[in-house]
Amino acid sequence: MPTTRGWLCFLFGAVSIVAGRLFGMVELYIIGTALIALAVIAVVVAVMRPLQLGVGRTVTPSRLHVGSVGRVELAVRNGSAKAPVMRLTDNVQGTTGAQLFVSPLRPDEVTRAAYKLPTERRGVVNVGPVDFEATDPFGLATRRFTASSIGKLVVYPEVVPLPAAPPSPATERRSMSDVPEFLGGRSEEFHALRQYVPGDDIRRINWAASARHDDLIVREDEAPTQNHLTVLLDNASMDSILAVDKGASVAASLISSMRNRSDPFRLLTSDGHDTNFVLGTSGVEQALSVLAIVEQASRDSAGSVVPVDAQGAIVVVSGPHPTVTSSQLMAYGRVMFLTMDPAVWDTSATAVASTTEAVGKEIRLRLGSIHDLASVWSRSITTLMSSGSAR
Repeated sequence: MPTTRGWLCFLFGAVSIVAGRLFGMVELYIIGTALIALAVIAVVVAVMRPLQLGVGRTVTPSRLHVGSVGRVELAVRNGSAKAPVMRLTDNVQGTTGAQLFVSPLRPDEVTRAAYKLPTERRGVVNVGPVDFEATDPFGLATRRFTASSIGKLVVYPEVVPLPAAPPSPATERRSMSDVPEFLGGRSEEFHALRQYVPGDDIRRINWAASARHDDLIVREDEAPTQNHLTVLLDNASMDSILAVDKGASVAASLISSMRNRSDPFRLLTSDGHDTNFVLGTSGVEQALSVLAIVEQASRDSAGSVVPVDAQGAIVVVSGPHPTVTSSQLMAYGRVMFLTMDPAVWDTSATAVASTTEAVGKEIRLRLGSIHDLASVWSRSITTLMSSGSAR
């Protein structure tokens, strides 16, 4: 396809031919013919030698959070004759795309190009297709090619590092202790003696009992205590997408603190998202994927969000006016309301101090700034342990 310069070449060529006829100057005929011929040859070459390119895309790190910077690497393979210098545009949703230049490629040669991908908001970012554009040395004609390399990048909410999750009543405990333990705590109380079987840890052998029974006897302790944590994002109480963004960040921070623990956790949202009880890194990734796409919810949708199979502790992350009430959460052993003040997401709002207050079996946290989340969470743990030891 002719470029702007190519069209001008055709125009000046035609003008030269006309002027040559009017003034009877052979030189103008020659110049006009040469200009038109050059433009025609450039277009014919562009049509006869199309680009054939393959593209692969790699994003690092594989998990992107708001505020982090990802690196996108493109591998370009030339599947045709020698390709000239090309301009590459990787179309990125919400931006003008990344523009790079690719050096000339021999047949079957592979080259790599990379660019940085900023992450300003959580969500799913569509990347691709990749557009290539090559021009002839005179800039008279272009060859274009689009590689259907399309991908989706999930940008997780910002995560604030938090201390260990607070204690909650155990749901599967053999002992009769009423003292709450930290999530993931393991009991070391004696349960029974049994015969040794291959694979048992030799450190668990009870040598005194083994001497009496003429056989190896192993001490078996209580099964590990499992505590359950539910994080409920009350996005029906949030009146703007900025509030939902910050609420998702708070919920993501609570969930991420469970990554290396052995206790089940669950994410709920007012508009019906439910991960059920999950564990470990895979469970955290599942929950973060939900928090990456959650949006505002209607207050009418919040009525049936609390599950009937209530277990362990629940943390409700909400705006200033939660749609979930204490009476709906009575089945939980421990309840926390983490209420965000408007100053968390609105810089024009009046800043307030973050506070922690224990009311019966509930702990009410008021968050005045996202930067206070770690300290507020630490105070909630201290408050909970103090109230537990006071019983």
